[in-house]
Amino acid sequence: MLQDLVSRLKKPIMALGVRFDRSPISSVDTLSEFVQTRSSYIAQTSLYGYLKTRMGTQYRDRFQDDVFAKSMRMSAVRLFASCLADLTVFAVALTNERRQMEHGTAEAIACRCFDRALHRALDENDRTFISDDVCQAFAARAKSTIWPNAANADSAFEASCADLIRLAPVVDEFKKQDGEIVTNSIRFRWRDVREQLRKRLDADAVVGDWNQRDTARAE
Repeated sequence: MLQDLVSRLKKPIMALGVRFDRSPISSVDTLSEFVQTRSSYIAQTSLYGYLKTRMGTQYRDRFQDDVFAKSMRMSAVRLFASCLADLTVFAVALTNERRQMEHGTAEAIACRCFDRALHRALDENDRTFISDDVCQAFAARAKSTIWPNAANADSAFEASCADLIRLAPVVDEFKKQDGEIVTNSIRFRWRDVREQLRKRLDADAVVGDWNQRDTARAE
């Protein structure tokens, strides 16, 4: 049962080893891959780390319960989508900070990265755990984003930090007790991801790649 659960959890929380990749992020697709894998990593380590700490010695027994396993799976997928939205906006905002773009260009790159990452990470069953309009909701967020302001690390990840405690399959009493510690833990994890992105991002190459795609589409 436990092995089956771990197997079922692998798909959306995939490719964790690539977080050690240090190659340049030089295209829209590699930017999308980065936000996908790091969002998966943050969602997994934050949610499962919290549950393991909160449950203590009961952790393994609860994992073997089918009802709880499904609830945890749902929470993991939804948190992944929230992390993905935050990191995508930040990544595109950082790209814009280094290589200024028209608002519509930043918006389009963000939507491309988010949509591609979401569909690569989640299978058909996982998608039943998130709303049908998740991509449309992200598109609305990208449209309303003020890109020169969105690279502010202090505020860029507020949604996913709040969603970790909101989505965790834990009783409300514990959520109130744990809120500050849990949100601080995910904020700390995001710091390393941002540092990786800053070191690896080649903004000129990413925008150049997008412009080439745009030219090809227009021909």
